[in-house]
Amino acid sequence: MALTGSASLTNELQGSIESGGELHGKMSGLEMIKGHSAFEVAVINGFSGTEEEWLASLKGNNGRGIAKVEITADGYKFTYTDNTSEAIPIHNIQSGSVARIGEITLLSVRWEGEGNLYSQVVYVAGITEYSQVDITPSVEQLVIFYEKDLAFVTENDGGVLTVYAIGQKPENDYTLQVTITEVKA
Repeated sequence: MALTGSASLTNELQGSIESGGELHGKMSGLEMIKGHSAFEVAVINGFSGTEEEWLASLKGNNGRGIAKVEITADGYKFTYTDNTSEAIPIHNIQSGSVARIGEITLLSVRWEGEGNLYSQVVYVAGITEYSQVDITPSVEQLVIFYEKDLAFVTENDGGVLTVYAIGQKPENDYTLQVTITEVKA
C-alpha cells in the first residue's frame, strides 16, 4: 500500500521509499494521519468501477489530448496527441467568406447626434474595408431594445466602423456580439 495522507515527524525516519512508492524501514516518533487517495474520493463521490477504469476515465476523449490547433482558411484544424487530426469549419455566411464572432462595447457617453439618429465610431482590430460587421444582440437585449424603441446598425467605411443608434440616444452601455464576415469585392 502506498503512503498517502499527511504526517508529522517528531523524531526520525529510517528506511527508504522504493519504486512504486512503497515505504520500507523503521519509523519512530511518526504521527500519521491517513487521507483518502484520489480514487477513494471518486468512489465516495459516486464513481463505480475499478481503479483501472477510473484511471482510464481521466484520459478524456479516447485518451486523446490536443497537441496543436491551427487556424485555416476554412476554420480550425485540431491535431491530437495520437497524431490524428480533425478539421472544424467556421460557418460560412457568404460563399468564399469566413465569419468571426466578437464583441463590441457601445459606451453611452460616446454617442453623438440628435433627434432619433446617434452614432459612434468603434475600433475593432482586424477589420478591413471588405469586412461586413453585423450586430447580433441576445434575446434579452432584443427585448430591451424593443421596449426602448431602439435599433443598432453598422457602417464600415474603409475599415472604420460606425455604429448608428436609431430611435433615441442610448442611456446605457451595451456589450453586443458581432459577426464579422470578409466579403470579397
